[in-house]
Amino acid sequence: MLLASIAKSITAAAAVTTSSLHAHNTRSSNTDNMSSTNGGGSIICAGLSCLDLQLVGCTQSGSDEAIERYDEAIHCAGGSASMTATTLALLMKQQQQEEVHVITKIGPDFAGNTMLEFYRRAGASTRLVLSDESARTSMAVLPIFQTGKRGCYVNLACNDGFSPDEMLQQVDQYFVNDSSSAGPSPARAFLFGYPHLMPKMQGAALKSMLENVRDKLSSDDNKVLIAVDLNGVDGSDTTVARSALIPALSEIDVLHLNEDEAMVLSSSSSSTAANDGDDGSNSLLSSALLSQITSFHEHGCAVVLLSLGSKGAFVSVTPDAKRLQQLSSSECNMAMSQWSAGTQVHVPAFKIEHGGVNTNGAGDALFAGFSLAASSWGSKWKVCPLNAGTFASLVAWQRCDSKTRDGEGMRSAEALIDMINEQKLPAVLED
Repeated sequence: MLLASIAKSITAAAAVTTSSLHAHNTRSSNTDNMSSTNGGGSIICAGLSCLDLQLVGCTQSGSDEAIERYDEAIHCAGGSASMTATTLALLMKQQQQEEVHVITKIGPDFAGNTMLEFYRRAGASTRLVLSDESARTSMAVLPIFQTGKRGCYVNLACNDGFSPDEMLQQVDQYFVNDSSSAGPSPARAFLFGYPHLMPKMQGAALKSMLENVRDKLSSDDNKVLIAVDLNGVDGSDTTVARSALIPALSEIDVLHLNEDEAMVLSSSSSSTAANDGDDGSNSLLSSALLSQITSFHEHGCAVVLLSLGSKGAFVSVTPDAKRLQQLSSSECNMAMSQWSAGTQVHVPAFKIEHGGVNTNGAGDALFAGFSLAASSWGSKWKVCPLNAGTFASLVAWQRCDSKTRDGEGMRSAEALIDMINEQKLPAVLED
């Protein structure tokens, strides 16, 4: 059953029971790896979560006190951990080899139980989800306007108290076998979001947490990709916004953010000039944005994935080849470790022809797709920055399409790869 149908019978999720601070031991059999681009490896999607109530088709008159209308109310599992996990699980559902895991914190309530059901139905493993009997699950209300854009009203609830120690406790659980498991496969990527909305996982605490995650999940034979997605970057105090992220950049292999967030985090100067683009793509970005991307690299971030909305996305690879080599291992090298230092490329956004657009989770989908491609291990498909960005844009394209976002008619990762190889891409969205 698809996620859209779950939303219409949401009370079925209330049967899940929880206990204080334990990992759920439920695993899904409907997960898969991107077999044409790797030799296996699970992906862990961690961080903020909330139960979203989407009000689809909202009118927007412009008056604060106007009575607005909407077409349909739909629940979905929201937040970074939820959106990335469900996107990847649906994308890789056809084969049943590797898993997508969720690490997030919920309470023993309707919202938490409902999210667990969404994860399972999508095909993501819930055994690493942390339930705290003393906590409340976060909830959000999102008006999805007729233009396809959205608003957001949220109570962060237990995300406010989610600590690095609790996160690392759940990472340790990854290696604890349950009765149905022969043992975990190597983890290929750890995706985390949104640090600016998680007060206990910012700055030095974020750096230490990511460093410990890398140490726990990596080995000489296997390196794990650490990717961080931003949201909720408050521009009212740029010093606070910067201090939440900048100290951790040396531990971040892929950083995803949008133009507004990049400018909030902007430093006053950068010691080196921005790199020239490979394809003239730098003309899309201001000199201030290019300077800030360079600053991220100077602080140790390997790859910056910048969302440009209807203009697509910009991928910037560090000019430091040694930083990329940190992701190589004795047994297999992930795609990103082989990328040419200093590469910068632009990838377009793709048009949804029938016009049914829902942009909720678009950035999460772009981030998830890019991290999947960048962390690939095999050699059948050449995962260069341009291919990884194009793949990510296709994943976001499907997620924004109201007809395919919940799985029905969604192309698999393999099918998207074929579209790129055969150059059978959708029409480019004109800004």
